[in-house]
Amino acid sequence: MSETSNNGKHDRTDGVTTTTHLVKGEDLNHHQTLYAGRCVEWCVQAAYIAAESCFADATPLVFMSIRSLSMRSPARLGELIQYRGTVDYVGASTIGIRVDVQTVQPRDNPRTIATGRFLFCTVDDAGRAVSHGLPEKEPAGRGAAARWKDAPHIEPGVTLDH
Repeated sequence: MSETSNNGKHDRTDGVTTTTHLVKGEDLNHHQTLYAGRCVEWCVQAAYIAAESCFADATPLVFMSIRSLSMRSPARLGELIQYRGTVDYVGASTIGIRVDVQTVQPRDNPRTIATGRFLFCTVDDAGRAVSHGLPEKEPAGRGAAARWKDAPHIEPGVTLDH
């Protein structure tokens, strides 16, 4: 779904963004697998890129919450892992992003490393929530509405402490 927002510029909420990381020694935990904290860092970064990519121009966004995060299997030293961010939910000032993390190789049988959902809010220069002008989007799929049901409804003008 492509739309023109209130700012008259071409904005979209149907895109998919991907980033890829090489698991290096400094990314490992004491089990010699990808440290969950590093995975979360990369997930939030991928989610931010997906949320920001909804807009034709840079738009101030702040991170609000991790709605869910599930580690599925370990990533090991030297593996390439891909973070795929998609817009799952759009409220008046909020954007919910789903991030799926998988190994890049073998291509015919990628392994799921993690899945998560992350919430962002558009703000003005004073840190107050503002409407982003994107068309609202209800999440699709089994149980999807429940995932975002308790997402904070941030009224425009509310100052966020970030």
